[in-house]
Amino acid sequence: MRFLKVFFLLALFVFSILFFSQNNDILLQALVLKLEIPYAMTLHSIPLPFGVLILAAFVAGSLLTMIYFAVDKIRSSAKFKECKTRMASLEQELNSLRTMPITDDQPYGTPDDSGEKKEI
Repeated sequence: MRFLKVFFLLALFVFSILFFSQNNDILLQALVLKLEIPYAMTLHSIPLPFGVLILAAFVAGSLLTMIYFAVDKIRSSAKFKECKTRMASLEQELNSLRTMPITDDQPYGTPDDSGEKKEI
């Protein structure tokens, strides 16, 4: 599995280099981002190269994905700890029931001489 991860990352790296090197002219073009809020204001950014915006979007997506998986890992580890604690208590209860002595008291009925059960 580790080999597949390394291979996938290497392929992603090679394709990224090819993409940026073959589209260098387009990625260096300046782009101005604009946000128009109706009846209030219009915001403009400084001219940014298109490649920087693509890189920023990639980094933002990576960070959001990492945050999502970190929260999921924290939740699953908390659930695992809860299940582990419950399992330990159930094992302790089972061991206490195993060592409990068997008594002669029969709460549901005792057989008499005829082999039938009579209620107590």
